[in-house]
Amino acid sequence: MRIGWMVGLGRLAALVAGAAACGTAPAEPDGDGTTDAVAEDAAEAQDRPDVAGEDAVEEPDESGGDDGRPDGGDADDGAEAEGGDCGRVAAHREDRPPFIVVWLEGSAYAMGYQHGTLLHEELARGIADSRYVAQILNILPVARLLGLDDYARSQSYPDILEECEGMVDAAGDVGWTMDLCLLANFGDVLVEFLSGVVPKPPACSQLVVTGEATADGRTYHGRLLDWGEVDYLLWYPVVFVRQPMDGIPHVYIGFPGNLSPYSGMNAAGLSGASNESDPANASEHDLFGRSHVQMLGQILKRAHSLAEAEALIRGEDHMTVEQFGLADGPHRDGAAFEMTARRLGVRRLREGAVWLTNHFVAPETVDADADPAGASSVLRFDRLAQLVPRDGAATRFGTFDPRVVAEVLRDRVDPYTGVETPVGTFDNDGSLATNGAMYAIVFSPEDLLFWVAAGALPVPEQPMVGFSLGELLDCPGAPAAEPAVL
Repeated sequence: MRIGWMVGLGRLAALVAGAAACGTAPAEPDGDGTTDAVAEDAAEAQDRPDVAGEDAVEEPDESGGDDGRPDGGDADDGAEAEGGDCGRVAAHREDRPPFIVVWLEGSAYAMGYQHGTLLHEELARGIADSRYVAQILNILPVARLLGLDDYARSQSYPDILEECEGMVDAAGDVGWTMDLCLLANFGDVLVEFLSGVVPKPPACSQLVVTGEATADGRTYHGRLLDWGEVDYLLWYPVVFVRQPMDGIPHVYIGFPGNLSPYSGMNAAGLSGASNESDPANASEHDLFGRSHVQMLGQILKRAHSLAEAEALIRGEDHMTVEQFGLADGPHRDGAAFEMTARRLGVRRLREGAVWLTNHFVAPETVDADADPAGASSVLRFDRLAQLVPRDGAATRFGTFDPRVVAEVLRDRVDPYTGVETPVGTFDNDGSLATNGAMYAIVFSPEDLLFWVAAGALPVPEQPMVGFSLGELLDCPGAPAAEPAVL
């Protein structure tokens, strides 16, 4: 079976290479690489398309039923449901431009059905008009021919399969198929298996600071998700408030159809995000195991602490090369996890700080990724080394709070020349803030607050709008995001 899949992937690589020669090569669907294929016509890509009837969203049927289908679920039905004193917020959406906030609750199937119903028009517009979605659709016939839809199905978490089934039942009429749902939410694996055929330059930056590194001893987590100019993400940045009947309530920051998170935080006070890395060679991959972006969703659903998250990471079967940045607010802890199918390196806080870009530096994994590391990844890592630790050349050590973390995410200085990139630059690979960011996020997991910039370019220069996960979950006495905007 393993040999058969290797042959299949080789055939897929050859076919996609042929498509690339015809100018139809797909962009990476995993969310952590810079996409040049969708960069033309910036003004058009930035314009959010009109959606008819956006305020008249059809709610999913919550009348109940023995099959648990679009009933929305019931908190009392899940013995493992968690929410503390918080309420159970019914599935609905609110438009808070530039964001759409969507509440989902119940079983995995029910949340998928709600997702497909509440974002039905956005999914339809994406399938009809988005260059990014079109690039995924272009490889679906090839994936079906090789049986890779069955492969993604067999290696995805059961939650993802059930959630996709719910989405398809709600949005299949506009072309949201099971194949499309699985491919879009298994992309980190497929893109790495096709490395060298599908372009995947490194991207993304994170920092976690706490204790003596911060102004108040609390824990803060900064995250830039660099991807390039992806039209669909610019049109529809979504905050998903997820209330699974069998796990911890949590939030994903993503886009319609995004069931496997790249950035999120749970009600236990654990925030997490993923960064792509490139393997040294194919031996660091495995055809059997779990997608890392799907795994991050399991961490947010199941882990109450960094220790529990690490136990989950160590207990899972890994497929590809990736990094997680995790911050544990209540325990004032954090770490960077460098992962391949064969190795795990953990970089813990040093004097209250850790940071990561897209290459490995832990002793256990330093030779497991591509050598030399990408120039942009090294540049961003070195700039963080100037800004974050006590002995950094431009250190903010001891002053970190949400505002200062946001200032670091907006930093446009070349660490080697000291030259600042002009305001308005989107993607020149020359600084932290000018590497094609689609989201800029600050998490304060101890008090369940987060701030997000998205929806217009350059993203780090946009206002970072504050959200309180406690308020979104209707928790009594939950603090509001202060300040309201960074």
